[in-house]
Amino acid sequence: MRNLKLISTVAALSIAAMTSCMADNVKVKTRLDHLSGTPYVVVISTIPSEITSITCEEWTMLGVGSWKGHNEFSIPSAGNGVAIAILDSTGFNGHCKEAGTIRAHTDDGDFEGVLDRGAGNWDASTKLTFSTK
Repeated sequence: MRNLKLISTVAALSIAAMTSCMADNVKVKTRLDHLSGTPYVVVISTIPSEITSITCEEWTMLGVGSWKGHNEFSIPSAGNGVAIAILDSTGFNGHCKEAGTIRAHTDDGDFEGVLDRGAGNWDASTKLTFSTK
């Protein structure tokens, strides 16, 4: 029941955030504090191509062959908008403390990710963002 409520809440926030975004200078502001202290982090991408994997240091966090099979999926292209997904970050707290160690991999190149509560702080973080800028 808790997972259903969490997924419903995130879906509602995602839809509201996506409909309020402009193609240029995208800013997504949502209240995601209910995710703090959980292993779940919202991934927000403005990359105009599909994210096929996300890596943290030498570990694959998302994509085919992800660590312990937690996140065996890709994130669709954001096109001219925003793509949103939920990432299970179980086991990664304390990892990726250095700038540039969280990377989204696409057919068009790699992009650096930023955690909202500081590098390596997966337990308290609520969102991981990737952009082309």
